[in-house]
Amino acid sequence: MMLRVDLGASYVGDVLPALLVIGAGMVSFVAPLTVTLLASVDSGKAGLASGINNAAARAAGLVAVAALPLLTGMDSDAYRSGEAFNESFRRAMPICAAILEVGAVLAFVTVRGAAPDRHRPQCRRHGWLTTPPLEPRPSHRPR
Repeated sequence: MMLRVDLGASYVGDVLPALLVIGAGMVSFVAPLTVTLLASVDSGKAGLASGINNAAARAAGLVAVAALPLLTGMDSDAYRSGEAFNESFRRAMPICAAILEVGAVLAFVTVRGAAPDRHRPQCRRHGWLTTPPLEPRPSHRPR
């Protein structure tokens, strides 16, 4: 959708729909992935997992900002000329789409389900991200 953006593009007709799709995708995937990551580790290691998750996200953003202009052949003149910037943008979007597709395939191939002997969580229902479980730990008192 971002390939529709060019020098004569309108914000409402060309830019806004692409931004809405990007926003919907981020809302649909980022929060659930973060929750899944933090729920998959013991509570004592949740801080470490959160730190690694944040560091990976920041590093990926920095690499994208630094590497994408190099991959598209963008130089300092592209920032001064609308046509040169548009050409670099048109080269960058398919590269981004290809990287996302490779990431999806890699995740599909490498992410595996939980081990059968993995311990069960204390409860099946949780509140929001930072709240304690909604169900107390079951007691093991004989009846």
